[in-house]
Amino acid sequence: MSLHHDAYDISYPPPRKAVLLVTCMDLRLMDDVVQFMDHDNLTNRYDHVTIAGCALGALGANGKHPHWVDTFKDHFKIAHELREFEDVYIIEHRDCGAYKKFLGKKGGSFDDTPADQEREREVHARWAYEAAEVMKEWARRMGVPLNVRSFLMNLRGDVKPLAPPADPSVDGKG
Repeated sequence: MSLHHDAYDISYPPPRKAVLLVTCMDLRLMDDVVQFMDHDNLTNRYDHVTIAGCALGALGANGKHPHWVDTFKDHFKIAHELREFEDVYIIEHRDCGAYKKFLGKKGGSFDDTPADQEREREVHARWAYEAAEVMKEWARRMGVPLNVRSFLMNLRGDVKPLAPPADPSVDGKG
């Protein structure tokens, strides 16, 4: 049983087939990611793509690494060819160093006040949902169905579904 069993939202049905998992490369949370995937009965049933900044990185790191989009798309396509996944999990995380680097201190740094925690959630949600739309478009072009679930993990490994941004224009730049 997971150490975080009570820290997971279980309001959605876990996927029955293989999943494409997209996470940041943050070393602090790798074990927690594995535990979460085990909790969703996905042990040994996911292809794991790690990229600095998770969704932000997959979308080119705010213009700093535009070639990453093609790299991520190549991973997406080969993973689908091999596993025929219908589900993608995007697991963003709090206190992301890549967000600070790619969005700058003003747009990617957050403190622990409730207002800033909500701003941090909004920024992660905006990038995660944009990445989800991009992947859904790739899947449509491939003629395959795709479900994308986005999550936000805190530094204790607790994972919550990441609701769509209240303001889709929030990008962390301001």
